[in-house]
Amino acid sequence: MNRVISKDQLEHPAIAKFNSKFSLPARPTDTPPQMPEHLDDLHDSDLMDLYTQFMGWVSYSKGQLVKAEISEDREANYCRVLEARVLIEQWGADAKGDRVTIAKARRDVDDRVISQQETYQVARAYRKLIEAMFESCERGAQLLSRELSRRIGLNSKEQRTSRFGA
Repeated sequence: MNRVISKDQLEHPAIAKFNSKFSLPARPTDTPPQMPEHLDDLHDSDLMDLYTQFMGWVSYSKGQLVKAEISEDREANYCRVLEARVLIEQWGADAKGDRVTIAKARRDVDDRVISQQETYQVARAYRKLIEAMFESCERGAQLLSRELSRRIGLNSKEQRTSRFGA
């Protein structure tokens, strides 16, 4: 038998269990870092600092994304449970055929169901926004990583040329 997690609980049990053993990354800064137009203009130490900032935001936004996904799933589940409860309330013992369709239609326009569906849509939209932030930070970190690798490759080639070249 599946148990329903009560909507009255402030914190999802999985998050509470996680928080008892670990902690999610804190927000690194007020706003995510911006990618400069010309990476070549950055000094190596500035490039590493920017990479570190992006990685901090990747870690933070991934944690927020997971929390948003948990919240979205919780709201979707509660929506299904509420729809079923309202349908049961409105369903008579003699419900058959068209009456089933009418009972489902009444359920779908019940104020409680509509309110919960709106709450679910907010949770879903929030998750999508957090996902976009995470992906943006991840792409920025990947770009900076490639630039760091390129510079490392250039430096080792220059060192070999200076040692063995004329």
